[in-house]
Amino acid sequence: MKERHVYMDWLRALAIIVVVGVHTASKILNNSTPDEWVWHYANAIDSALRWCVPVFFMLSGALLLTRRKGESTPLFLKKRVSKVLIPLLFWSAIYLGYNKWELEESYTIKEMFILFLTDDIYYHLWFLYVILGLYLMAPFLKILVDHMSKATFQIFLGFWVVFSVLMPLVPKFLEFEPAFSAGLFEPYIGYFLLGAYLVLYPIPKKWLPALGILAVAGYITTVWGTAALTEARGELDEFFYEHYRPNNVLITLFLFAGFQALEPKLRPNPIITRISMATLGIYVLHPLVQTYLNKWFGINETMFNPLLAVPIVWILIFILSLGIVTGLQRIPYANKVIP
Repeated sequence: MKERHVYMDWLRALAIIVVVGVHTASKILNNSTPDEWVWHYANAIDSALRWCVPVFFMLSGALLLTRRKGESTPLFLKKRVSKVLIPLLFWSAIYLGYNKWELEESYTIKEMFILFLTDDIYYHLWFLYVILGLYLMAPFLKILVDHMSKATFQIFLGFWVVFSVLMPLVPKFLEFEPAFSAGLFEPYIGYFLLGAYLVLYPIPKKWLPALGILAVAGYITTVWGTAALTEARGELDEFFYEHYRPNNVLITLFLFAGFQALEPKLRPNPIITRISMATLGIYVLHPLVQTYLNKWFGINETMFNPLLAVPIVWILIFILSLGIVTGLQRIPYANKVIP
């Protein structure tokens, strides 16, 4: 796809801002309980933000699976895989170092290798593993996209909804395990393909109000469901926070389609473009910014009333992360590890 879609820049920029918000609010969720008002405040924020990561997968699929330029599979893999694999290796080493020197963890070479292979180095690096897997699959998924009719595409996405979105509800609430595995349609491949589908077949604007109502219902379900399950379990239950639950699929679908519909009204903006080009760098870096703001300056989401502290710290973490990434990207060869 040769043309640059402005709405994708805006959506990508908003999504990375929201990622920082998720990790700000989650600190409260993991350190308080539902009998405290601050937990419900953080839950209300977090429940509204869980669409951010699925949107990244949809944007990747929208760009990679609908591109018109012919490109051999080996060349495609060489270009795309290196953009994720090199940062993954570098930031895995950085966070291993953090675990060793700050958290006083101790690893053998074998243990570090196993941690890397099992995605167990730091909580947010899982995203790079998934993106890497999707990039490996992209040339083959593009063949499907190129040859599927609209109706066939819809059937495929329908199976994804059944197996990956709806099927996990059965063992959670009906307490039996269906014979059909949800793994038949990996959840993030579905988002990857859904992004391509919406570029090829945008949702008509007349459907957006109804989709917006469903998105609000999805948000209410996330807030209420998370609170109810957490109270019943006695600790944070993130079932409704999972990116491929029906509630979050509806919110994500509405936001993507809504930004698509807004494209005629959106204009290129240098700040939005700058943020859009720094999203992966901000993603991998911001947990360190969050940690050291707290360690060195005592700046955190509960330093005073969380009603004000959460948005202030959220914005501060984002601005500092953007500034650091922008500066590092100007250093020769640094863009290999600060994409």
